[in-house]
Amino acid sequence: MKSDHRWPAPPRIVIEMWFGIALFNCLCILIGIWFVPDRAKFLIGLLSGAALACAGSYHIWATLDKSVDSPDEKAAARRVGTGYIIRYVALIALVLILYFTGIGSPFSAFVGYLGMKPAAYMQPAVHKMADRLLQRR
Repeated sequence: MKSDHRWPAPPRIVIEMWFGIALFNCLCILIGIWFVPDRAKFLIGLLSGAALACAGSYHIWATLDKSVDSPDEKAAARRVGTGYIIRYVALIALVLILYFTGIGSPFSAFVGYLGMKPAAYMQPAVHKMADRLLQRR
């Protein structure tokens, strides 16, 4: 049975968040690469955390977009709460996988995931920069 479900294209604000997450993690790479003994594990952890942060920011947008359009307030609140739990279970799963397999650093994955916070604060500045770049074209 085929599913007709398609993921909608991310809106501009999500793409700006992704850019902010990338900027934060590039800064973490530049700073952390000098201080960590195992650079490969550090990079794998940081990049996997950054990828999860990008997926999480898209998931936040999709969850809020569906919840705002919902006529049922209780269902919308339940959807937001469920989305919150899903994102944190995904983070815990990533950290545990990295910990038990030894592929990457769980701490750097957590730092990479936390890139969503500074990205949210940087979003207005990133938006202005994107407006200036798009006006030049």
